[in-house]
Amino acid sequence: MYDKLIVNGTIVCAEGMFRSDIAIQNGKICAVGTEFEEQAKEYADASGKLIFPGAVDAHFHIGEYEADFEDMRTSTMAAAAGGVTTGIDMPLNLYSPSVLTKEALLLKDRQLNEESYIDYVMWGGLTPYSIPNLKEMHDAGAVSFKCFMSGGGNDFAAPTIGEIRQAMQIISSFHGLAGFHCEDFSIIDYERAKVRTLKLDGRQAFLDSRPLTAELIATQTIIELSKETGCRVHICHVSDPKVARLIEQAQLEGVDITAETCPHYLTFCEDDYLEKGCAYGCAPPMKSADSREGLWEYVKKGILSCIASDHSPGMPENRSDVGRATYETGFGISGVQTMFPVIYDQGVNKRKMDPCLLAAALSTNPAKRWGLYGKKGDIKPGFDADLVIFDPEKTWTIDQNLLYYKVKLTAFHGLTGKGAVSSTLIRGQEVCHNGKILVDHGYGKRIL
Repeated sequence: MYDKLIVNGTIVCAEGMFRSDIAIQNGKICAVGTEFEEQAKEYADASGKLIFPGAVDAHFHIGEYEADFEDMRTSTMAAAAGGVTTGIDMPLNLYSPSVLTKEALLLKDRQLNEESYIDYVMWGGLTPYSIPNLKEMHDAGAVSFKCFMSGGGNDFAAPTIGEIRQAMQIISSFHGLAGFHCEDFSIIDYERAKVRTLKLDGRQAFLDSRPLTAELIATQTIIELSKETGCRVHICHVSDPKVARLIEQAQLEGVDITAETCPHYLTFCEDDYLEKGCAYGCAPPMKSADSREGLWEYVKKGILSCIASDHSPGMPENRSDVGRATYETGFGISGVQTMFPVIYDQGVNKRKMDPCLLAAALSTNPAKRWGLYGKKGDIKPGFDADLVIFDPEKTWTIDQNLLYYKVKLTAFHGLTGKGAVSSTLIRGQEVCHNGKILVDHGYGKRIL
């Protein structure tokens, strides 16, 4: 007897859409088909619904342990409600040690194991300090290494290009993966200092201080270093199709490079930041409306093979330039709970994207790139039963006050659309139903 049968749904995978039932046993998908002789302890009717593989969020700042503005519980509750079943946790922390050593990785793993509602794996950090620690972090479970090429803050300094080259040689030696925030540090640091020194106030000054040129130069640098070292690389939060074009050319030349973009780049543009305020601030910043549409074309082509939230919460007073200089505000956008429905509406409804591309970008492709495929990222026998039962007809208006975030602030507040998560299952257990969390914290587990 099966533990659970989900019947009458339409499965949406990277390889296609088809009407099928799903049998689940011991947290795994054990059969996919339309005729089962065995009975089940539990039945779920998915008539009229789409069934996606659970989203694998490759760029998720899961939360700061005991932080005031967000924590592991609230961020992973939000993820579960939004159809994210696996988070790849970023190593940059504000109130606890960043993941720059094996000890820091194991500490955060223990914290996540106690607090997370979703499954997870972990990034390690690539800074000047952590270069000697890369191999031991990899051996302890770090699935990739995040590097800022500008800024970073606190204990997460940006390496020089020479240090990045050295780190990539080390990471290549154990066939690891290095991920980069690509903005050239010399341009950004110079422009940021100029803004502060000359007190160039205003939102346009912020945009001007992080020019597209900096993103292009940094991306090309990583491409060239990948060619030399053989290091596998991933480019985080691509903001403009010109950057995607560089990545496409590198892929044609045989470089082992992938890239992501984010819901805010695919939904908004620089006009939203200029007109509505610093809640729309991010780095790299949003570009023009034409750039946004160009990014969608690279998602459809599969060059931007992953869509990730870059969930990065902040206090309202640090996302407002009312009564303070714009250059003193922070940046980062909360988006993990809204990513799945927003991308479905923006992509499938508004731009006629094949829903299978959504399954690929949100789930299958990141699972493959981070070595999770076989457990996560698809709806096939033997995979974890991580599923999103999705109502394509349900309309919504995002109200930030109803989200699970501890700090009720997101650029997606007030956005309307159609297509919503009805249920989220992780390892066969329904963890969220119509927005209500059904499991306790600590249900999530590290999977590698």
